[in-house]
Amino acid sequence: MTKTFKLLFLLTLCISAGVASAYTPLKNIKVVDGDTIRAEAKGQEIKIRLVEIDAPEMDQPFGLQSKNFLNRLLYKKNVTLVAQGEDRYGRVLGNIFSDEINVNLLMVKYGMAWVYEKYAKNSSLFKHQAQAQEEKLGIWKTKEPMAPWVWRRQN
Repeated sequence: MTKTFKLLFLLTLCISAGVASAYTPLKNIKVVDGDTIRAEAKGQEIKIRLVEIDAPEMDQPFGLQSKNFLNRLLYKKNVTLVAQGEDRYGRVLGNIFSDEINVNLLMVKYGMAWVYEKYAKNSSLFKHQAQAQEEKLGIWKTKEPMAPWVWRRQN
């Protein structure tokens, strides 16, 4: 995909995401890890980074479980994207919905990802994270869970 075409494509996604009822349907979804997927949108393959959350890295404890959980949330479901721009790595940033349920929020609610405090705007994510911590769900079962941003700095 040329850089110009990619920018136009992203602009189209962002404009359509600005309309409350406009979700971009996704096909041929491949889960990369607990906060990143590859999918086909409007005939083009794109890499999508789920906003406001940060899941364990694949070489980090609980990384595989997080990826598998995301895969189960998206498998054979009606999956849509609400795009919110692009990150410095060229990934589309956005919220993913599976059968109209916010997947980003579910990843936090079931302890499969942290709220990415640096970028979080949805205050309900913090409430769901606190509840997951209290109930010792997912990553919160482990003795000393390490946030992915800390893990990346140390490794």
